[in-house]
Amino acid sequence: MENENAFKNMINADVVRKISDEIVRVHPKFDAKNFKKVSDRFPQLELRARAIAISSSLKAHLPDDYLESLKILTKVVKNKKLSGFTLWGFSEFISQHGLDHFDESLNAMYVLTQEFTAEFAVRPFFAKDHKRVLLYFKKWATDSNVHIRRWVSEGSRPLLPWGLRLHVFKDNPELSVALLHQLKHDDELYVRKSVANHLNDVAKFDPKLVIATLKQWESKCPPEHADKIQWIKRHGLRTLIKKGHSDALKLMGVSTKAAITIKSLSIAKDKLKLNDQLKMTVVLQSKGKKNQKIILDYVVHFKKSNGTTVGKVFKLKTFELAPTESVTVHKNHPLRQITTMKYYSGDHYVSVKVNGVESKKIKWTFNVAK
Repeated sequence: MENENAFKNMINADVVRKISDEIVRVHPKFDAKNFKKVSDRFPQLELRARAIAISSSLKAHLPDDYLESLKILTKVVKNKKLSGFTLWGFSEFISQHGLDHFDESLNAMYVLTQEFTAEFAVRPFFAKDHKRVLLYFKKWATDSNVHIRRWVSEGSRPLLPWGLRLHVFKDNPELSVALLHQLKHDDELYVRKSVANHLNDVAKFDPKLVIATLKQWESKCPPEHADKIQWIKRHGLRTLIKKGHSDALKLMGVSTKAAITIKSLSIAKDKLKLNDQLKMTVVLQSKGKKNQKIILDYVVHFKKSNGTTVGKVFKLKTFELAPTESVTVHKNHPLRQITTMKYYSGDHYVSVKVNGVESKKIKWTFNVAK
């Protein structure tokens, strides 16, 4: 039975009707009846595929001239009757058909982004001529609209999830990182979160650049922006911290040689099934002579199809530990079925990381049969 609350149903027949009604307002010749038939295909399509289908139907029912069609869609957006996922088909239309009209398409995305992000749509334009797009983005990084400023960071992320990989920024990461210099003190967390995610992308292939960038930002940061940079630093270094990268940990003010003893690591049950919780307890004690900053993570080593295990690191707690102080930390990790993870029955393991250094593993058995 079809789940009416499934994420893909954010784009549905009602969305298609709304799009059709708004296009007819600015372009009465629009063949609304035939356009709306695109929703007949939706039951077999996932979310983005539905947006692409709408884009294809727009192409079939709008004027053959791209610029004329673009003007119609831009007018619809400016009327502000549509927003959010309802406009995803518009961004796909520009992405698929607008590359031969570079400037007009970018300016249309500027309007569109204020109602629905064009972070995916702009990526083929970067792939075709990154220098040209960067000229626009450098200007738009200081735009008064928060959605435009976020777009500058998010649209140029090298490894944006679901988006086209931008190899030019993987090969030359300093080009996209240069945009972030203008956004690092942004008043909106919405923008700074994108800056941190952008840096986290870059950290996966050029950690030295990320660490050097954050050091520079920190050293030259006016006092009134210090909290902003600290927030970006914590979130932008998260992948490196999970990996125990020594320079990243140092930048966070922690040492991989912390004077800490793991007094115990235990789990409540060692035989678990789907929808149970892996309940763990870790007890740490300081052996140092001064306060120590501790970043405590845990690692679940999941069994793979070939019988080996792979560790996935999860954040647990960041805190300070005084000399001789002990701390007990509890964590319940849910074992729910998720779309991004396939579970296998058998032996699994759990461990903790103290400032990037992993403890011994504890075995537990997972039965995934429902």
